Amino acid sequence: MMQSYLQLIRLPLLPSALGNICLGGISAGLTFSEVGNFILLLFSSAFLYTSGMAWNDFFDAKVDATERPDRPIPSGRVSKRHAAIFATILMVSGMACALSIELLRGFSGHALTMALLIAFFILAYDGGGKNFLFGPFLMGSCRFFNVLLGWSVIAQPLPDTAYLQAGIIGIYIVGVTLYAKNEAIQSNRFALISASLVIVMALLLGLTFPGLAPLDSTPPMLYPYLFFLLLIRICNALFKGIKAPTPRNVQLGVVTCLKSMMLLDCLLAIGVRGWVGLFILLLLLPNLVLNRFKKLYST
Repeated sequence: MMQSYLQLIRLPLLPSALGNICLGGISAGLTFSEVGNFILLLFSSAFLYTSGMAWNDFFDAKVDATERPDRPIPSGRVSKRHAAIFATILMVSGMACALSIELLRGFSGHALTMALLIAFFILAYDGGGKNFLFGPFLMGSCRFFNVLLGWSVIAQPLPDTAYLQAGIIGIYIVGVTLYAKNEAIQSNRFALISASLVIVMALLLGLTFPGLAPLDSTPPMLYPYLFFLLLIRICNALFKGIKAPTPRNVQLGVVTCLKSMMLLDCLLAIGVRGWVGLFILLLLLPNLVLNRFKKLYST
């Protein structure tokens, strides 16, 4: 039973959501006195992210009955009612963590506002928005505000750098969502090429990020070279899906992009705060461990 609920929330991909929070927190200049609030932000993001995965399967139960009959709900291992209750508990817990930060430090509204916006876009996307042209933008908005949720560890108006960072992540996820649109069936090659261009555009923005953002310090000299390596890694996975747009190749491309988000978060943090951004790579450890459990799928 526990395994079914862990499958429902796509546990192996959870570190990618936490990476967004670490990106925001580190870039904001997280101090030791704010560690408690930062931990609450991590829990808030984790609960909201997993609720989104559970709501996704709840609303997609009919489609999954045909395309993915082995998933928890269509297979009968988790009922729709229990999935809805589980998703609601997770979402409320995420907002409760954000509210706790506001109550502990004095109400600024930043953390709670970001959490509420994430919850709104999760429900808008899962509840039917994914079927429309603007669907990928709803998903991108979830990640956009997730990065800003990390930045909200500081109880003051967010700088332009925060919105630029969040925008890069948001555009990246718009592209990944477009790429994954028909991952369960044979994908359209032209659609995959268009989605890949969006992803590459986001990465190129990341590459030039230090020149676009009003930074207080100069990023390390290795920054552009590391970003170029990330670009090569992602483009290689995307090209395999374009060359042979089978469900397996496209899904591998999607998973590669999602797993690469931690590297993208790390590099964007390095662009602002230097090598301290490498701490985000610690999230690769739970990611590697979780991926050893083959029954906990990622897509």
